[in-house]
Amino acid sequence: MPVVLLVIIGIFLLIPIIFIVTHLRPLTEEEVMSLAVKRRRRSIRAYFLFDNQEYTVDKEFKKRMNPKGAFYKINEDLFEFPAIAAALLKYKKHEWIIIAFEKDKKVNLIWVNKGVDRSCVSSYLSIWEITEIAKRGNFTSVLKFHNHPNPDPNYYSCEAPSDKDIESARELARVLNANGINLLEFICERGKHYKYLLSPSDAFLPLTEFLKAIEKANGRSRLGNLALHLERIF
Repeated sequence: MPVVLLVIIGIFLLIPIIFIVTHLRPLTEEEVMSLAVKRRRRSIRAYFLFDNQEYTVDKEFKKRMNPKGAFYKINEDLFEFPAIAAALLKYKKHEWIIIAFEKDKKVNLIWVNKGVDRSCVSSYLSIWEITEIAKRGNFTSVLKFHNHPNPDPNYYSCEAPSDKDIESARELARVLNANGINLLEFICERGKHYKYLLSPSDAFLPLTEFLKAIEKANGRSRLGNLALHLERIF
């Protein structure tokens, strides 16, 4: 075997050994924080995991949705609800809005209203009314959906939020998050949902809980330290 090849093999074998030896130490405070943030983000993504399949819904319920605005008590899994909302808004020729209230991974209450025309929709509930409803019901999250009627799906895509959508979403997120409530916003088109905002409150799956768990495990054993480093880096 050529010497050069042996050297290359030796280097490749040496790299993981060096990595292991240099990562048997406990995590620094900065590294603990980095891992805690990573774990929290992963947990938030897992909590807000949604079914991307298209759903069918009760046609009679869909017909009865009050265009002037109404509350409806329901009991749907959070995992399924975005697909349900998209199905409710499918084929609507005007813009509609659905505001859903969630806790314990269940959607128990929704508000629905129709927009004034085909290109504009806003909630008949104010930001403060949405916030108060969420607080009174001890809800964890607010999910907001609206559709973009597409004049010709063969040529146009209406999956992206407008600048106005983003601006209003940020304002609602600011108020809800300050009150310990998460906000998610979606565009619905042709029976599919597209999330464009996820703004979790600091009170949701608080970072301190992840920090405590990591600090408890950090420094207990060399192999445990290595596992924490591997999780943090990869």
